[in-house]
Amino acid sequence: MYFVSCLKTLIGYYCLKWIFGYYCINPSCILQSESVNGTNAGRKSLAEDKGPDVPTDVPAAVPADVSSSEDKAPEPSLVLLDKNQSTVSDLQKENARYLEKRDAALALCRAKSDRTRKLAASQKSPYTANSTARVIISNRKLYPGYNPFAPIDKKKLKELADWLKSCPTTLDKKPRKSRTWWYQILRTSLEWLEDCHIDAWINVLRKRYDANPQHFRSERMCFLDHLFAQQWRFNFKDFKDSKPDHNGLGRLPGGAWNYYAGTIPSFCQSNKVLGTDIDDIYAPVNFADSHWIAMWISIPKRHIVVFDSICSSISPEELDVVMEPFLYMVPYLLVECASSDELRAQYSLETFTYERPTNIPPARAGDCGVYTLKYIECHALGIEFSKKDFAKPNGKSMRDKMAVDIFQELPDAHEFENKDIDDILGTYDG
Repeated sequence: MYFVSCLKTLIGYYCLKWIFGYYCINPSCILQSESVNGTNAGRKSLAEDKGPDVPTDVPAAVPADVSSSEDKAPEPSLVLLDKNQSTVSDLQKENARYLEKRDAALALCRAKSDRTRKLAASQKSPYTANSTARVIISNRKLYPGYNPFAPIDKKKLKELADWLKSCPTTLDKKPRKSRTWWYQILRTSLEWLEDCHIDAWINVLRKRYDANPQHFRSERMCFLDHLFAQQWRFNFKDFKDSKPDHNGLGRLPGGAWNYYAGTIPSFCQSNKVLGTDIDDIYAPVNFADSHWIAMWISIPKRHIVVFDSICSSISPEELDVVMEPFLYMVPYLLVECASSDELRAQYSLETFTYERPTNIPPARAGDCGVYTLKYIECHALGIEFSKKDFAKPNGKSMRDKMAVDIFQELPDAHEFENKDIDDILGTYDG
């Protein structure tokens, strides 16, 4: 009995020793247990963790035979962790970085996909030759450049009022250069705007266009003051009566070359050549010192659009007479002043056409000058003539807005003297 007891004790000892050494030292058992992160996530099989040098059909470790374990204890094995193998925490961090990059990429894609519609050539303005195409308003911003009907800055309006109070000249004398008189006329509802007021706002537009042409619908346009229409209408009879030269051309008005080359108006001189650098011309027209209209000349279309805030002020027959000088002389200007035969061949002496749309917002009598200037500004910006913005009661706010803008951008406008007339009259002297 004693011998059997000792044998059982000896066998139990070696069994426990073998079990302890196999499970605690054998790397195959270690690798099949939880990872260093407390989980075996991401581990599919032992073969995948063995690396390329270990065949998949060879067992990682063969347990020692029971009989041999009695003679020799298993040798301890060294476990080496692969530094290139990602742990669970590494995988989580990598996934977080991926999600972050993905979200950034999606945001970028959404920004690039937020495109605006582009205008066709015939949709660059509220009206074309047949007055059927309307402007497509950008789906990004209602006002591409700036809002011509933005609310008036009350602080700036007060600055203007305080500045006018400091003027030593009284209104009774009404000198033309008195800033009090000048701004009083501009800000009074239904008051006729003088040439100096019209030219002041045209100069504001020329200055804005010179500084930020990207705000406007094209970088191939120009704004002319009242002298252009005044002189060309005045000299049209001489043009018709003059003898044609060898090219069959008549005598153009004084300063024609200056307008063609962009040297006048001299304020914010553009030096851009009509036809070559300029496609669109904007100019105010004074009819009989009783009514202002706006004129848009499209050189590529060989067409003129008249924006008239009170169509009843000029009959169709009278308007034909007003527009005739431009219909005939603009084509002559482009041909006569062309710098080469190749450029001259691009143009024709065929007269331009014109139209006067009747579906634009009208003005009250007396506000035609303000509406004329706003028509020019909005059309050049590519903004349609909104009935809400051009509502008749808004005439006063338009005047105040223009007065504040002129005061801020051209504070000496009331003293400005247009000396371009000297160059125009002296063009053909001698």
